[in-house]
Amino acid sequence: MTHKQIHEAPHKPLTNYLRAHRHRTSFTQDEIARILGHQSRASISEHERFELVPSLFVALSYQVLYRVPVSEIFAGLTEAAEIHAEMQLEEFEKHLGEQSASGPKAAAIARKLEWLSERKGSGYK
Repeated sequence: MTHKQIHEAPHKPLTNYLRAHRHRTSFTQDEIARILGHQSRASISEHERFELVPSLFVALSYQVLYRVPVSEIFAGLTEAAEIHAEMQLEEFEKHLGEQSASGPKAAAIARKLEWLSERKGSGYK
């Protein structure tokens, strides 16, 4: 692969960019652990090496600390979650479409299918 191909090829995001953000700030893992209220740097190291996904509270704490949206800090994880959720929604929509019901249950299914259709047309990703 040529140098040009490498730089033009789409890249897969890292699971997270915690180490890059920490290096940008010049903090050590011990200092980040202290700021986040951890007893040691072990969990910070595990987060950075993709060995441990932090709790939502800790992920949001990283967001506050670095002033970067959690979806950008955890770009690869965000991408994986989006792919998984979209696949699950497609399967669920197919499941709903195969249902036969009448009365209130049919109305509820119709509302769900309508919402799913509107969601697709919203352009949000």
